[in-house]
Amino acid sequence: MAAEVHHKENWSAVSRLGAFIGLLFLLPILHAAPYREDHLARSAATMKDYGLKEYLNVSKRLPHSEKQPWKLVCTMPANCQFQPWIEVESEAGKTIAFNSTNPLVLYLTPTETCVTKAGRAAYEAANWISGEGAIYTIPAGVTVRAVKYRETGYNTDFAGSFSCNDEDFNILWRRAARTAYLCMRDHFYDCPDRERVGFWGDGTPELNQCFYVFDRRSDQICKDLVLRKLEPSFYPGQHLEFLGEYGLWFYYLHTGDLESIKAVYEPTKTFLMETYKFGVRNTWFDWGHEPKDTRIIEQCFTYIDLGTLRKMAQVTGHFEDIPAIDSRLESIRSTFDNQFWNGRFYQSADVDIPDDRANAMAVNAGLASKDKWESIFVNVLSTTTRSSSFFDRWVFEALCKMGMPDQALIRMASRYRTMIESSFTTLWEHYDRYWATWLNDFDEGSSLNHGWNPPAIILGQNIAGIRPVEPGWKLFQVLPQEAFLTSISTSVPSIKGPVNVDIAKTSTQYRLSVTVPKGTEAVVGIPLASFVQLNTVSANGKPVWKSGSATTPKLSGMTAAGESDGYVRFTVGAGTWKFVARGVLTTACPKPPRQKERVEKTFDKTGWSASASVPDATFEFSGAKIPISAEAANAIDGDYWTGWRDTTRNQYPGQWFQIDMKRQRTFNKIVLDNTWALFDSPTSYEVRVSNDGATWSSPIASGNGSIGITKITFPVQTARFIQITQTGNNSKRLWSIYEINVYRSRSS
Repeated sequence: MAAEVHHKENWSAVSRLGAFIGLLFLLPILHAAPYREDHLARSAATMKDYGLKEYLNVSKRLPHSEKQPWKLVCTMPANCQFQPWIEVESEAGKTIAFNSTNPLVLYLTPTETCVTKAGRAAYEAANWISGEGAIYTIPAGVTVRAVKYRETGYNTDFAGSFSCNDEDFNILWRRAARTAYLCMRDHFYDCPDRERVGFWGDGTPELNQCFYVFDRRSDQICKDLVLRKLEPSFYPGQHLEFLGEYGLWFYYLHTGDLESIKAVYEPTKTFLMETYKFGVRNTWFDWGHEPKDTRIIEQCFTYIDLGTLRKMAQVTGHFEDIPAIDSRLESIRSTFDNQFWNGRFYQSADVDIPDDRANAMAVNAGLASKDKWESIFVNVLSTTTRSSSFFDRWVFEALCKMGMPDQALIRMASRYRTMIESSFTTLWEHYDRYWATWLNDFDEGSSLNHGWNPPAIILGQNIAGIRPVEPGWKLFQVLPQEAFLTSISTSVPSIKGPVNVDIAKTSTQYRLSVTVPKGTEAVVGIPLASFVQLNTVSANGKPVWKSGSATTPKLSGMTAAGESDGYVRFTVGAGTWKFVARGVLTTACPKPPRQKERVEKTFDKTGWSASASVPDATFEFSGAKIPISAEAANAIDGDYWTGWRDTTRNQYPGQWFQIDMKRQRTFNKIVLDNTWALFDSPTSYEVRVSNDGATWSSPIASGNGSIGITKITFPVQTARFIQITQTGNNSKRLWSIYEINVYRSRSS
C-alpha cells in the first residue's frame, strides 16, 4: 500500500517543486502587450471569449495611486479562467505585475508583468490563469483608473440544471458544474492551476458531467478523451476506471458515436486482455484513507470493463472475441466470493479492515448478489468513509443501486459539509483538504477546484433517475430515487434535446412531469419505494393504472410496461407527460432540508484598515516554499483566498487581530472565514469593541472556533474598532483569518 501512495504523491511533489524552480529560474519573464481589440483572438470552435467584465469587488476606490508600491485585490463572481486587464496613467518604464489570488497558480504559471508607456494606456495579461480573484502589484506614482478581467473558457454553455427543496444539493450541483467547467479547456484537467494534467481517472467524471451540465458542443472534448491513445504505464488503475461503463460506454450511450467505439475497440481489448496485470504495485485507484483494498477494486473494475468490451464487440462486429471475453468474465465471477466474501462483507487478505470502496464496487459490478447487500451496508457502507471525494461517486451509486438513495444523499451532504458551507464556488480535491493517504494531515497544496467531484452526475443520473438506455438517447429512462426530497426540477441536455423532469410529492400525491424530445422514447417509472400504498396513477388527466387491477392506458403514444424492480412503468413517446400518482406516501425525513439562506447585509470594507499583535509577514506555501503574503490587510480585501496569519508560532492566548472601520457603525455579527486555511480557526476567542482603539469594552462575545468558518453573534453594538483575541492554545495550528465580514444589524 505504501508504495502505491508514494507513487502519485512523489510525482505530484516533484512536479510542483519543478514548476516552482522553473518559475524562479528557468521560465522567461512574460510581458503583457498593450491592449488591442485583436489581442486575444480565439478559435470559435473550441474556445469562448466572454469579453471584458467588471470585477465583483475592488479593494481600493478608483482612480487610486500611492507614494509607495501597493496591491490592488479584485474578486470575481465565480472561479474562472481569466486574464487581468488594467488601465493606468503613468510615466514610462514602470512595471506592473498581474496574478491570481490562488497561490496554486504559482506552481505552473509565472507572474506576468507589463512595462508602462508614458501617459494613459490599457494593458492585458497575455496568458490565462484561474481563480476567484486577481492581484495587481502597482508601482509608486502609477494611477490606476480602471480594472477588468477577460474570462475565457471552453466553448459550451451551461445547458443543464438541477434544483430541489434541499439547498445542500442545489449548492453541490452548482459548484460541481462550475468546477467541471473550470477543469476543461484544450483537454480535461485534474485542476487548472497546479498541474493541468489529463489523468484518465479525473477525466472519467469530468466526461460524465458534460452530459448533465453542458450543451452538446462539449461532446468534442469528451470524444478527444475517448480517442486518446492509452498509456499503460500512466496509472493503469485509472485506465480501468475509464474503459468500461463509466467512460467508454457512458460516452457511447449519450452520443451514439459508434465510429469512435470502433476506433478504440482493439486498443481497449489489448489493454484488458493482455496488458493489464493484477497485483502490480503503484496502481492508483484513489486517494482517501488507507488501507485501500486494491485487489478487490481492480477485479471489480476489470469485470465491469470486460462486460463493456463484450458489448463493444457486439456493436462493432467482433463476435469472434466474445468467447474469450466470456471466459475471462467467468474466471472472475466464479472465484470472487470464494476469495473475498467472509460472511459479512468483502475483504482481501491484503488489508486488516473492510474498505468501503471495495465493497461498493462489488455491488456496482454485480458481483455482490442482492442477498449480501444488507450485510454490506450494515457492516461497511453505513460506518466506513475511507473513500475520497473522487471515489465516493461509486459509493453513492452503490447505495442507490441497493435501494438506499436516502443514505446516498445523507452521506453526500455529510461528507461535503465543509465544501457546502464554504465561501468558494468550486469543489475541492480532498474532503476537508485532508490528504489522509500519505500526509495524514491538512494539505494546503491540494486544489480547491478539482473536476473529479461527482454530485452533478449522481443528482441527475441516480436521484432524478435520468439516463439513456439505448445509444444516442433513442430510448431513455426516468426512474427517480428522490428519497426524502419532496421536489426536484432538472433538465438534462441530451443529444436529442432537453429532457425536463419535475417531481413534487406530498403525503397523498406524487407528481412527475417529463418532457420527451422528438425522436426518442422514455420508460417512466412511478417509484413504489416512495409509497406506503399506491392506489392510482393518471397521465395527462386520464387513468392509466389502478391498484389490484390492470388498466390499459388509452393515450396515444403510451403503453404500459408493467411493474418491475420497484416501479410501475410506462413507455411514452415524444411530448410532455404529466403523471399523478395517489395513495399514501412515506413522509419520514432523516435529514432536515437546508433552506435557502436569507441574504444578510455586510459593510463595504473599502478604506478600512487592519492590524494584529504581530508584524505583517509571509509564509512558505506548501512543499515548494512559495512565499505568500500574510499581512493583516489581506483579511479585509474582499478575497477569501488571501489572508492574515500569525506566522511566529502556533496558537497561544493573547494573540489579537483588529479592524478599524474608520467611523462608528452598528452591527451584531462578525464572521471569521479561514476556509482556505481550514483548520486555523481560533481555538477559543473573545471579542471586544472600541471607539478610539485604546479603551476597549468587556468581551461582547466569547466561544470556540469552528472548522473553516466561525460565526459570532452578540447584542447590537455601535463602535469603530473590533478586536478578536485568542484565548486558547493549539500546539499544531497557526491562527489565520482569510476574510472577516461585519454584518449590519437590522436596525442600522
